[in-house]
Amino acid sequence: MRSVLTLTLREIRQTFLSPIAYAFLVVFVLFTTFMFFRVFWLAETISMAGFFGLLPLAFAIVIPGITMRTWAEERKQGTMELLLTAPIEVRHIVLAKFLASLTLVLVCLLLTLYVPYTVAAFGDLDPGPVWGGYLGAFFLAATFIAVGMFLSAFTQDQIVAFLVSVCTLFALVLVGDNYIQSEFAGGFWGDFFRVLSPTPHFESIGRGVVDIRDLYYFLGLSGLFLFLNVQVINLRRWR
Repeated sequence: MRSVLTLTLREIRQTFLSPIAYAFLVVFVLFTTFMFFRVFWLAETISMAGFFGLLPLAFAIVIPGITMRTWAEERKQGTMELLLTAPIEVRHIVLAKFLASLTLVLVCLLLTLYVPYTVAAFGDLDPGPVWGGYLGAFFLAATFIAVGMFLSAFTQDQIVAFLVSVCTLFALVLVGDNYIQSEFAGGFWGDFFRVLSPTPHFESIGRGVVDIRDLYYFLGLSGLFLFLNVQVINLRRWR
């Protein structure tokens, strides 16, 4: 695992040397906190539900901005050939890129920790849903990163990778929306969308009750797309 650690540190260093990373950090923090507090002041309850309700859509925009560089940048700059000809297993490269992207998202979440402290200053804030919301956000981010990285492997154009990832993640989020669920309630498609979408699983963890089925969903979907990512890169390596 030493190679994974070395590659991860390299990826983290490259990520934080890019102004794009800081741009997305600022956009994420300002957008989520502004949208939450503009409603919070009008609310009659002390809750973080509005903040965590914003995260799926915010992640669907921010995370593609992070993952679009993972493979598209390597292909564009011609450094992908160096990686693929190096004596390093592809799964280690994929895992390192995944961990580096996840580190950046964790920094985004850490920068929002002042939000629950601010909310708690105005009343009695239940810590269970807060911890559950951040735990759910971690798993949601990991899954979105795995999907975004997989899609980035198919193009050398970062804009194309970004747009395809945004559309895909938005679709996954929206099919789990309460309105869509109510339209298909009781039918096959309603059950299918509820299982497919990360939104119900994220909301379930956000209530402060960790269901093993929700963990299986996030771990399984993340693992599936990381596995597919390895296969795509291996195919390119063999060619």
